[in-house]
Amino acid sequence: STQSTGAANRKMPKSSMRNSMGVCASLLMSVLLGSVADAAKKDPSFLFMLGDDIGWADFSYNNGTAAAPRLNQWIRSPGTVLMQDFHTGGTVCSPTRATILTGRNHFRDCVDYVYGCSDMTECVPDFEFAPQRTFTIADTARAANRGYTSHFGGKWHLGSFYNDSEKLGGRTSSPVSHGFDRMNATVEVSPTATTNCECNQAWQPDCDYGHYGRMTHCGGGQGPDPKAKPGCCFNYWWESNEEEHGVTNLTHASPDDDAVYNADSFVRFAEGLEGSPFLAQISFHNCHIPFVGTADRRAECKSTESCAGELPGAAPYNDQELDFYACLNELDHSVGTVIDALKRLGYYDNTMIWFTVDNGPEVNCKPEGRCGSGTTGVIPAGTLHRPACGGAGSAGPLRGRKRDVWEGGHRVPGIVSWPAVVTGPPRESWDPVVTMDFLATVMDVLKVERPREQQDWHFDGTSILPILRGETPVPRGIGWMYDSPQKSVTNGYAYRYGRWKYVVAVSYTHLRAHETPEHLVCRLLLEKKKNNRTYTIYRMSHNCFRL
Repeated sequence: STQSTGAANRKMPKSSMRNSMGVCASLLMSVLLGSVADAAKKDPSFLFMLGDDIGWADFSYNNGTAAAPRLNQWIRSPGTVLMQDFHTGGTVCSPTRATILTGRNHFRDCVDYVYGCSDMTECVPDFEFAPQRTFTIADTARAANRGYTSHFGGKWHLGSFYNDSEKLGGRTSSPVSHGFDRMNATVEVSPTATTNCECNQAWQPDCDYGHYGRMTHCGGGQGPDPKAKPGCCFNYWWESNEEEHGVTNLTHASPDDDAVYNADSFVRFAEGLEGSPFLAQISFHNCHIPFVGTADRRAECKSTESCAGELPGAAPYNDQELDFYACLNELDHSVGTVIDALKRLGYYDNTMIWFTVDNGPEVNCKPEGRCGSGTTGVIPAGTLHRPACGGAGSAGPLRGRKRDVWEGGHRVPGIVSWPAVVTGPPRESWDPVVTMDFLATVMDVLKVERPREQQDWHFDGTSILPILRGETPVPRGIGWMYDSPQKSVTNGYAYRYGRWKYVVAVSYTHLRAHETPEHLVCRLLLEKKKNNRTYTIYRMSHNCFRL
């Protein structure tokens, strides 16, 4: 009305303005405090981010080559714990991925090694994972009955996506069949650049093969493009009730940087939740073979903008190294993208986020896992930063790499953040944590138990809530085994309790404790024997359900 318009146009006295501003400020503060209180009342969300084939000392915060500025920023942020004694449950891809989902040693759920199948259009994996449908992290979110939505993105490597795989000679074992509501995943390994470029002839001119010069790590028969090399289509799939086999795939070329695709997939998932809680896993392909860095990232590394420079007198980084370090920095960038999105959407403070990788760096160092030592056992100066072996990744001072039961095979980067629980400044922890602990911690937080019929099954994970709260955790043991329970030159097993470690196989038996002299370990074992305390090594059986 004219009256109300006139009133609105009249000049307000200064005293009234001050009073009005005070009221507005009070109202704003009430809203902000109310928002904080509401956020505190909300159920927490859970996110597990997984890299691939990366060493304990690959990132700059552990004197590695890749600058990884977003990880450095994250570990220096309040509410974050840098886990310097973080371990994978297995020493290769599939075994570790099983331990994340089930909280159990992978042999208990029949996962001993890996399989090769690049895409569902080329092969249907006959891979056995938890055939009695072991309780998973996704099941925990659903069992909480609090409106959680679960999502799996990236590399799966635990079986076939088709819901009728058995008709095609395989076994159905997808993220959806193991409890996840959503998925956007590859069935196995995939390149870290132009991932699906050989799925369609029209996309092939844009393929970036990096230092390989061609597509590698192909596994399977002829894919959808008859002119492409068999087994070289690596594509993303997600659930679809309308499509044959219950899944559908990407029908356009994926981006140059595969980590960007996985980060974007998660961000779009989170944006669609409208604030409701979630449990998600993002399994990046970075930096499993074939790792390929974009041209810009390679140039940044070569100029030392994003990589540490070569050591004095050393040769310039070769093409393989540039691809690897660029790939690491691409992963770092996408982890930062995810964290930024969680903050923008109001999730970050009350989301428990884990970041780690599935095993140590690729390419083993013979004969005893010390890169550059040859037969002397003495590590030459400089090889910790840049290992003298066929692979670019670095486990730093740790002995062993991927597949090894030595520390370097399973002790990897680890970061956990949860500002709502981790109070005070960022800190560093040297308490042992393993991938199996994620499920145990989620169950502890949500007060969820395994189904009645599985409660007498062995469970190996331990909740790390005490560590996050700054308390002293109960001492625990962790065991590893590569490929087979049979002792042989190639199959080893190890058991660690505290700072002591027992390693068997690779044609000899050693007692080691992070390279502590053998006589100290023997003395400890004698002391344990005197006290009637013994070490327990996993009892292996052909029947995985009795483990």
